Amino acid sequence: MDSHIVERYDDTAVNCLTGSYSILAGIAGRPVEEQAVFERGDGYLFQAGLDESGYPEYIFPVEEAGALGMTRSAFTVHKEPIDFGAPGAQLAALLERHRAVIVWVNTAHLNYADVYRDNAPYLHAVVVDGIADDHGHVNVHDSLVVDLKPFGCRALVTLDDLVGAASDRIRSEAHDAMGFFYAVSDDLATGTGASEDRDLGGVLTRQAERFFAEPRFREAIRRYQALCEECFAGPPERATHGARRLFHHASVLYAVPSLKLLARSLHAAGASEETLALHDATVRHWEAMGVLALRYEATSSPAVLKRITQRFDQLDEATVRLWESVAGRSA
Repeated sequence: MDSHIVERYDDTAVNCLTGSYSILAGIAGRPVEEQAVFERGDGYLFQAGLDESGYPEYIFPVEEAGALGMTRSAFTVHKEPIDFGAPGAQLAALLERHRAVIVWVNTAHLNYADVYRDNAPYLHAVVVDGIADDHGHVNVHDSLVVDLKPFGCRALVTLDDLVGAASDRIRSEAHDAMGFFYAVSDDLATGTGASEDRDLGGVLTRQAERFFAEPRFREAIRRYQALCEECFAGPPERATHGARRLFHHASVLYAVPSLKLLARSLHAAGASEETLALHDATVRHWEAMGVLALRYEATSSPAVLKRITQRFDQLDEATVRLWESVAGRSA
């Protein structure tokens, strides 16, 4: 049996790992929304680095935020090295114990979706929540397939495809967690823990204070700018691909989707009109950056590059003002 999609749906996660953790919590019997994982895991804070292909990326610390969000939701995260000598038996035992696991994969081996087969491979997290009696295939829940129109899906995947995807190592500065199965257990059910009970305003204020206290967050936009400018100064093919990656990070994958989730958190926390206005301005700057990135990809125009530089200046200022407002600081 070949790997193939069984069910496709429009609802997607903001991020594949945090979305996968939300799925695990639901399977465990105590749902935790992805938004809560971001809130409790300080997932609205971004850092910059290089992705798995050596291109600039602007991304929140995914593994750190996901694990922290689940821990503060009173779940224990279990991490078990994959036994590539007997992965089927190991996976069956884990599913018997935990009902579902997360695994980081190389998308080059995910043969159930054209977008994975036809594009450059990247790191991706999926949930495995079933395995055939003969260990020939597994049931996969993919919370975010980034196609022209993103979607989520359930798929039947051959064990060979899954093992190939999990063993073909790929890493970036932000991700280096391949080679493990991840599961969760509910600490509230066993009476061994308690969920974070801080008010949402306090949770967001904590993230604001971390933004100013930790250079990796405070300097992220400037570092991302420097990495992008270095990429644009390289060979034309690298520059145009880097521009496309800037578009993806700004508008499709990370900045704008995370900010839209942050809007829901800010509204739920009763944020001030000033804070909400600053948030909306930051979103507009990132959306404009995405448009400029596409223009630069198409034209390599120095005038467009100058506008990208100006937009980075505006983004840095807007982001600082937003977190100042969330923290209750004077601008």
